[in-house]
Amino acid sequence: MSLYRVFFPVESRSFPGKRWLNVIFRSLHLCGIGVYTGGVFFGIATDLTMPSYIVTAISGLAIMGMDLFNNGKWIFQNRGFFIIVKLVLLGLLPHIGEYHKWGLLVMIVFSSVISHATADFRYYSLFHRKRI
Repeated sequence: MSLYRVFFPVESRSFPGKRWLNVIFRSLHLCGIGVYTGGVFFGIATDLTMPSYIVTAISGLAIMGMDLFNNGKWIFQNRGFFIIVKLVLLGLLPHIGEYHKWGLLVMIVFSSVISHATADFRYYSLFHRKRI
C-alpha cells in the first residue's frame, strides 16, 4: 500500500465503537470549552481553568485524529479547514490581549456553523472548488 493511500484511502475507514467514542469526545470537548470560556469571561484564575483547557485540547485532538484516520481528505474539506483556522486563532489568542475573550467566542461560532451546516458546505473543498 502506498503512503498516499494510507492517508487518503479509496474507502473511508472506521472501527468498532467509533460512533460512541466520537460522541464521548465531543461531549467532553463541549463541557471543557464551556467551562474554560466561562472561566475566562468571569476572570477565574488560570490554574483553575487549566484542567478544562486540557480536557478541551485532548478531546479536540482525539476528534481530529479520528477524522484524519477516517480519511485524510477531511483536512481539505471545510469541516477540517475551519478546524485549522480555529487552531491558528487559538495560537494567536495570547497575543491579542483583552480581545482573547472574543476570539474564544469566534471559535465557538466556527464550531457551531460547521457542526450544523449542510453536507454540501461541510464536505466542500475550497482547494478543489467542489464537494469531495
